[in-house]
Order: sequence, then structure tokens, then C-alpha cells
Amino acid sequence: MGGINKPGKPKSKRVSVRLRHSIQKASAAKQKKDRKLGKKNPEWRSKLKKDPGIPNLFPYKDKILAEIEEGRRRKVEDAEKRRADAKATKTGEKTGEQMDREVELRMEGVEEEEILDEEMDEDIDEDANPMAALLASARAAAQQYEDELESGDEMDEDDESESDEDDEGGVELSGMPTRKDGSRKAFDKVFKQVVDQADVVLYVLDARDPEGTRSKEVERMVMAAASGGKRLILILNKIDLIPAAVLKSWLIHLRRYFPTLPLRASGPAPNAHTFNHKELTVQNTSATLFKALKSFAAAKQLKRAVTVGVIGYPNVGKSSVINALTSRLGGAGAACPVGAEAGVTTSLREVKIDSKLKLLDSPGIVFPSTGDGSRASKKEEQARLVLLNAVPPKMIEDPVPAVTLLLKRLSRAEGMMNKLMDVYGLPPLMTSNGDPTTDFLVQVARKRGRLGKGGVPNIASAATTVITDWRDGRIQGWMDAPVLAIAPDATAATSNDGPVVGDQKEIVTEWAAEFKLEGLWGNGKDEVEVGTMQE
Repeated sequence: MGGINKPGKPKSKRVSVRLRHSIQKASAAKQKKDRKLGKKNPEWRSKLKKDPGIPNLFPYKDKILAEIEEGRRRKVEDAEKRRADAKATKTGEKTGEQMDREVELRMEGVEEEEILDEEMDEDIDEDANPMAALLASARAAAQQYEDELESGDEMDEDDESESDEDDEGGVELSGMPTRKDGSRKAFDKVFKQVVDQADVVLYVLDARDPEGTRSKEVERMVMAAASGGKRLILILNKIDLIPAAVLKSWLIHLRRYFPTLPLRASGPAPNAHTFNHKELTVQNTSATLFKALKSFAAAKQLKRAVTVGVIGYPNVGKSSVINALTSRLGGAGAACPVGAEAGVTTSLREVKIDSKLKLLDSPGIVFPSTGDGSRASKKEEQARLVLLNAVPPKMIEDPVPAVTLLLKRLSRAEGMMNKLMDVYGLPPLMTSNGDPTTDFLVQVARKRGRLGKGGVPNIASAATTVITDWRDGRIQGWMDAPVLAIAPDATAATSNDGPVVGDQKEIVTEWAAEFKLEGLWGNGKDEVEVGTMQE
């Protein structure tokens, strides 16, 4: 529409700059506000713009919609057909189309072999049905892999049977209680490899429970290897956790069977209650063991290095023994990784000391124990292994039975329960009514803050705390050495069929001479002095 002076000319849309800028500012402010409100809106919105579809005024809209629907239907049918073909290929059955085609070909007089050849050609044709061909090839590869595994297992069984026949008096070992059978077999092979390669075997025992970490079957296995040419030395580790009288009694008992040396392979854990045995320090005990091994290597005069294998239960200090021996040479850092938990060493590790001596570190193996196989026996065996620190904390299913066994052991010794109560600052337990283990763990949970929702004591967490304190030496406890009668002569010391009994003075004396143990705590009389507590 034109103006008054020029009716034929359209009116101009030009506006002032001020008005244009104000409109732009208002638009920007409105967009900013919408974005801010959009962020606060919890409703999800897609960033993709919605397809507007076909306009209603488009003349061919119905035809286009019909074509789209027909394409969707064909797509669904093709997917169902592919699934049916894949299922038939997997199960080996024939589809309906294949059956109809077979009937037609038979009616035409085509032989069955030609039909099978044609079906195989159809299966191989990847362009016609690529999914079925892919599934067929995958199935064939899987079958081949299973056949190879079965043949490999049969070969392994044959090898194991042959090795069992060859090694008379062998012993079947078991790995960690919660490990798979594959790991157990691998650990057994490593153990046998250590025994076969070693000239001297150091059997590391926990001074708090030497008999619990000792296996007579393993000792027989070492003695029978190489027609009795192996040498076995018992290493009583962690001697700072037991008093002098108990240490002396254990040395006297163990030296009835094999040469035994006390050892402090490493320092104590923080806040651990230890005993000071004066001369039996980390440096002195490791120096004694090192001199004994060097004396044996010098006496043998071999052209090769003497191999020393270190075996024992998990977390008894096998790697710490090797580190104590290598630290004498001024080596920087630890030769073997160590830790407070079991399972740090997982493979065979060789450490060379010098040209005449090398050490073999092996993973800890839980040796078999005598039991009736019942559920109660397995539960008690699991609790015993937990107290021996042979089970990592993450693999302990129920720590309460281990605490029950610990309280049972401590209650036998006079004054041990009072020392346990002093560690946690608890009053005496109520033994008349109820379970003393539950009463003890409830008090520990309240004292250490192991509480669940609503202030309910967490029994499992409190039991784990007690086991950790026992592992680190904060709780004092040990097993007393058994008192055995001395055999009248050396002929009664050993038996071919029965266990090792009596006094094996001949073996101990002969091997002590080879290692020159006479002046190195060989007599077991004057080396242990009265110790004092280190708080």
C-alpha cells in the first residue's frame, strides 16, 4: 500500500537504528531466558529436529505412505527369514523352502547327492546368505577349538599319570583354598620344579605354629628326590613373636628331625608385641644362614652354582628370607616382592647371590592335611588356614570360625586371654551364658567402631579386624612344642612305612657337619637367651 503522495509505491520497512538495536537486544534476552529455563526443565528433549513428515496438501501422500509401509513389512520378513536360516544352520535342520525344493527336485528325478551338493553350494554362497555362512564358519571354528582342548586335557592327564608313576612317594599338593584347579596345578608344578632343581631346600616355618605350617609328606618327598641327595633345613621364621623359652623348646623338638635355624627375616609390623632375643637379630640370623649355605657350596666343590629352593606355606616369610640374604651384599631394594597378605609371590623367581649360590623363590602352597572330609572338618581346616595367614583377606568367606579357633587356643594358655583383652581394652568375657565368640566380637565392634546401620555391631568386620591384628603380631599367641620321648637308638628313628618318629641324630649330625652348624647354633643349648618385651 502506497503513501499519500505516492499511492503506487509500497511503504518502506526501514526503521531507526535505535529501534532495530532494541529489537535485537530483546530477542537475545528472550533466547537467553529460554535456554536458562530449558536447563532447569527436567524433561528430556532430543537435540535432533523432528521430521515434519509429508504435508497434507501433497497430492501423492497416500501412495508414498503405502510404499513406506510395504518396505517396513518386507524388512521384517527378511529379518525373520534370516533368523530362521541361522537357527536351521546352527541346529542342522532344514527350512521349509529347502524341504519344498527337495520335493520338487525329487519329482523331477534329481538324485539325492546332487541335492546335497546344491545345498552345500548354497551354504558356501556368502553373497546370498552372508549371516548363515558366518555362523557356519564360527560354529566350525568353535568345534575345532573344543576338540583341541579335549585332546590337550587327555595329554595332560597322561603326563600326570606318568609322573605319578615315576615319582614314588609323591604327594598331591593343593593351592589356595579358593583358587581354581588350574592355579592349583600350576602351583604344584612350580613346587615340584623347585624340589627338582634345588640342591638344598629351605623349609620356612612360622615360629608361632611350626607344626601347623609343616608337612611330613613334603619332607618325605624332598628326602626321596634324587635318591636322597637333597638337603633339607628347617627355618624357624618370625622368632621375635614368641618368648625365649618357647623358641628353645621348638628348636630342641625340630632338631630331632632336621637341622633347624632360627631367623628374623624382617622387622615387626607397627604396634606389634615382640620379644628381644638379644643376639638373634635380623643381621645375625641372616648372616648365620648365609655362612651355612656358603659352607655347603664350598664343601661340594661343584662347577656350577648351588641352587637353594625356598618352600613353605603362604605368608610364612619365604621372600623375606631371600631378601634378608641378599641385603647382606648391599643390594639396593628388595630382590623379591613381599607383603603382609598371602599370595604376593605367584611364580617361580630366581635370585643369584654369587657365582656359587643362587636362590629359588616359590609361591606359597597349602599342603594337604588329614581330615575326614566332612563339612565340620573343612570348616575347621579353613579356620586353621586363616590363622596361618595362608588365605588372603579378600578370599575369606566367613572369618568368625577363625576367631573362635583363636579364642580356643588362647584359652588353653595361662594369661593369654588377659593379654588379648588388654589389646582391645575389654572386660573379661561372659562364658556362662551365650557364645563367648559373639560376645567378644560385639565388644570389639563397639570398641573399634565397626557398627552398621542403626548402631548394630558388624560381626564380620570385627572378626576381620581381629584376624588382621593376629597377622601383624599385635595379638600374642603361640603353640607349645610337643614333648616326645627320645628313641633308644638311631635304628628306631625312621620307618619305611610310617611317619618320621624318634630322634634322627645321624641325619642331623651328618648334615650339620656339611653346613658347619656346630658354632652356629648347632647344639641348640646356649644360643637362646632370656628375652624381654618391646612395647
